[in-house]
Amino acid sequence: MHRESELLLRNGTVRVLDDERTVAESVLFRDGEVATVGDDAAVAASASDPDVVDLDGRTVLPGFNDAHTHIFSVGVQLIETDLSQAADREEALSLLAANAESTEPGSWVLGFGYDESMWPEGERSYLTRDELDEVTEDHPVAANRVDGHTISVNGRAFEEVDFEGVEHDVIERGGEPTGRVVEDAAGRVRSASYPDVEKARRALAAAIERSHELGITSVQTMAGLTRVRDHGNVQQEALFAAWRDGDLDLRVTFYAPSWQAESLSDLELASGFGDDYLRVGGLKAFSDGSLGSQTAKLHDEFADDPGNDGQMVHDGDQLEEWFRLAAGSNQQIATHAIGGKAIDVVLDRYEAVREAYDVDPRLRIEHVELATDEALDRMADAGIVASMQPNFLQWSKPDGLYEARLGTDALPANNRYRDVLDADVPLAFGSDKMPPGPLYGIDHAVTTEYDAQRLTVDEAVAAYTRGAAYAEFTEDRKGTLEPGMLADAVVLDRDPYDAPAEIADISVVATVLGGEVVYDDR
Repeated sequence: MHRESELLLRNGTVRVLDDERTVAESVLFRDGEVATVGDDAAVAASASDPDVVDLDGRTVLPGFNDAHTHIFSVGVQLIETDLSQAADREEALSLLAANAESTEPGSWVLGFGYDESMWPEGERSYLTRDELDEVTEDHPVAANRVDGHTISVNGRAFEEVDFEGVEHDVIERGGEPTGRVVEDAAGRVRSASYPDVEKARRALAAAIERSHELGITSVQTMAGLTRVRDHGNVQQEALFAAWRDGDLDLRVTFYAPSWQAESLSDLELASGFGDDYLRVGGLKAFSDGSLGSQTAKLHDEFADDPGNDGQMVHDGDQLEEWFRLAAGSNQQIATHAIGGKAIDVVLDRYEAVREAYDVDPRLRIEHVELATDEALDRMADAGIVASMQPNFLQWSKPDGLYEARLGTDALPANNRYRDVLDADVPLAFGSDKMPPGPLYGIDHAVTTEYDAQRLTVDEAVAAYTRGAAYAEFTEDRKGTLEPGMLADAVVLDRDPYDAPAEIADISVVATVLGGEVVYDDR
């Protein structure tokens, strides 16, 4: 006889996040779904023989859904050299040197997440070939900048990687490579150094564990620019292997790379194909680069690089070709666009293919950092989702990256979440793994000093739950704790609604996935 699996969370503050914003004391999960929510006595009476968690006054929210991440990058950074916490150049280089000492000569030494914009004044330049040659000349070294659009390499890496055809993205000074490569050239480095499927599985496992610690129960993982091998996709293979083996303890929606647009279209798999743990999201495309790498396509020019207005990684004609392939199979499209000019180009091309869909395409623009008011109005009219990253506000402060790249006037004019909502544009929050912590992003969106960016706690939490679910067509299964929804939840030690100024100090104490506790730090 089948025994119902039940988990009862009681004696706390349960924020259902339904339309009425119901607040309860208990929630009962049964067989992977929300069964009942309400006061302690009523919910207990509806249970049979549950496992019980006494919340002791703690707060329960729907599980966080990261609407834009790179789940394998999260994991690779954990199992390789994590440069994200390096306080200065010396520490970053020392971490890479320690990796080299324990790595077989000739094998790649990889570092991830360095952010020179956060280093002391006078050190805010990209890592160089000469510096990395001092780390080691016995290994190729690739130090990936936090945005993924710049990689710093040493001389040995130049011997290992073929840059023919992408020389324009190999940055030189005085006719000599500086060691910095961007966009297509960075892709060549990633292709040469990317982990095989076995290592990708290890990275995925590490990323899943980290996601649980952060209260993340769902991710929408975006393909990057790099094609690692001629046939298939390492990330897809690792995801499907984990799913087949029952090791995918995270709900994953995968957006395929643009170089697979024709194959994806030929399969005629509409967005949402799969199950509650692994789904096809649709197509991921890139229009421009990034602000940190001075490659976002701007309406103006970079304040710290006069004459440079960024670049289109793929032009409008190429984008529209891919978009038409996706539209022919009713596949959702998620397109990276940071600079105002790139956003406008994407909108032009979305509008050109919109009528080819037989269904609501729920098209997405990823990042939307420098959208104009006109662009927001166009997005609202077309129902285009703004998939944005509140953690990016870590760089929007005096003496920070946005000011350096765009000037002081840009501080209140980037990442305008308040203006996005006020324009009636659907808003979804993700992290882009910089870093992958929802509470970190929510804190920035709630506490920013600029009106055009600032959200209420409820709006920010909703963007990381309800809004993220809407972005991937799962609002009927995720985003709230209403009966019948998936049994995914996060338990916090305090209620962010009661202490907006203290969100940075709130901790995740438990994560529930499918009615099972997958992380417990009570």
